[in-house]
Amino acid sequence: MTFSSIGSMLKLFKIGSNEETIPLLTQESIDVLYDHSIGDPSPVIYLPHDLTLYESIETKVRSANLNNMTRTTCYLDFFKRNPEIPWSFLAHMVSRNAGYLMTDLRSNLLSQILSKNEQKALFSFLDLCNAAIFQDAYPQLLLYEQWKKTGNSSFHLLRKFNISQFMTGIWKDYLTSGNKRALTVGLIMNEQHMIQRRIVSNQKNMGIEKWLFLFQDRLQFTSILFPYGKRSPCSLAGLSVSHFEQVKSRIQLGKKLYSILFHEKVFPTAYSFALKHPHSGSREDYWPHIYSSENKNKRLYSPTLRSVWDDAHPYSISPADWFTDQSIDVMEPLLTLFIPGEYSMTKKWRMLTSILMNLKRD
Repeated sequence: MTFSSIGSMLKLFKIGSNEETIPLLTQESIDVLYDHSIGDPSPVIYLPHDLTLYESIETKVRSANLNNMTRTTCYLDFFKRNPEIPWSFLAHMVSRNAGYLMTDLRSNLLSQILSKNEQKALFSFLDLCNAAIFQDAYPQLLLYEQWKKTGNSSFHLLRKFNISQFMTGIWKDYLTSGNKRALTVGLIMNEQHMIQRRIVSNQKNMGIEKWLFLFQDRLQFTSILFPYGKRSPCSLAGLSVSHFEQVKSRIQLGKKLYSILFHEKVFPTAYSFALKHPHSGSREDYWPHIYSSENKNKRLYSPTLRSVWDDAHPYSISPADWFTDQSIDVMEPLLTLFIPGEYSMTKKWRMLTSILMNLKRD
């Protein structure tokens, strides 16, 4: 069976475009946020207690930013302590999927399609994005916890952590309004613009063009899946990824995934799944009747992260602020939220795994 025929079959199960758009912030509110962000109040000189807090958080971030499993676990642990910050659970579930993509590279199928050098290059790209987002977002979450504990805001330290001044206005608004939807969309925007500026814009030098074309346009492997439901095997909610290289597309995807994950029919059991199944990187975590972390004849091989990839060396990326010189038009995603009318991925993924099982037999 050729890749083109596989793609044609999978398109039969493509998620529809039926969705609802609801207002989020007014243009007036966005104008205020923009003014707060470009006015960045961070001091040039930090006091001793600022530096102590900075060093404490920096140590925690560095020790937790070892691999996809440690990052993913930190997001969930934070959400358990701070359920009012939904982005942290969204980050946990999306980071799980990043881990699945990393181990897919060592699966029976992809290890035959991609050379070892290509596998390593794609793993490095996925892990770099995962690590960069954690390095940027986790200090913000810990600063928020510090505010909850003391009542004193230390978000002027964002600059010292090389976090975009865009987040200055976003956090200032949240601490006064408690608008968790706006905070979530702001964090989604920030993380995607950040990796666009610091990583994705250099993709031609990282050898990922083949992955973008093959995975997305032909095989449609790059889907974000949220296991949910009370029945076994669990159902899958989520969306397919397309046009990964476009930051606007990724922001729209993030907003839709947020609405799906916190849908009343998805969130309670998706959260239960996360609590009951520690992230291993293997798709066996959610569908053990299809996948196995051991290479068995009657299962698709989906290894654990630790069994196929070592921890990467610490990454060094540009500290450039993506928000510098941006016009107010960049704030547009804060105007609305998307509510997808369709979000089930169960049939599509069942079809995909059936095709892969047939390929394995051949």
